[in-house]
Amino acid sequence: MEPKEWLDKVAYIGEMDTGFGLDNVYLSNFDDSYIAHVGMEESIRYLAEREITDELQHGVGFSPKTGKWYGWSHRAICGFEIGSECKKGHCHYVAATPEDMIDDYANFFADISEECAKQRRAECQILEDRSGIRILQTPIKLPVIKDISDLEDGLDNPGSLPEELLFENDMQVIKCGRGEWVAKTLEDAKQMAIDFNKSVS
Repeated sequence: MEPKEWLDKVAYIGEMDTGFGLDNVYLSNFDDSYIAHVGMEESIRYLAEREITDELQHGVGFSPKTGKWYGWSHRAICGFEIGSECKKGHCHYVAATPEDMIDDYANFFADISEECAKQRRAECQILEDRSGIRILQTPIKLPVIKDISDLEDGLDNPGSLPEELLFENDMQVIKCGRGEWVAKTLEDAKQMAIDFNKSVS
């Protein structure tokens, strides 16, 4: 299916404040969530080709053509069906215990450095009911460029740029998942698609 034909079937054009003013965008007929900007139809060809037409929402939808639930972002897409597996290391894997969640979170940053992984581990707290973890991100100061003159000043005088504190009081809670498991129903496949979307978004 061509992108325009697909969009006519699953979406309508509306306005959305994208942070740069109101833009014309395609919104899902299912739940009014964002699908794509008007003028960027080719960027969602991968959705049209899979004919993801049912329960289409931002980053998740079902294709009657393939019988699969899909999760996606601009980075990746993956389809799930009855029999799909979730194993440690897969994008849609969500650890079943808070300890495993902390390990996964820290290991994600190990490629940067062991010190970074230790810092990320220290940011984690197990929730009292053991249903997940709380991550209190360490605030960091970074130079901020607000316009071209700031960039020029920064190039001429390294260290002269004003710094802003980022991630101050930034906290998120991540709930435990199922760990390793197999989709036995289409609802299970939908959950895998949701988990995949959250991971790659």
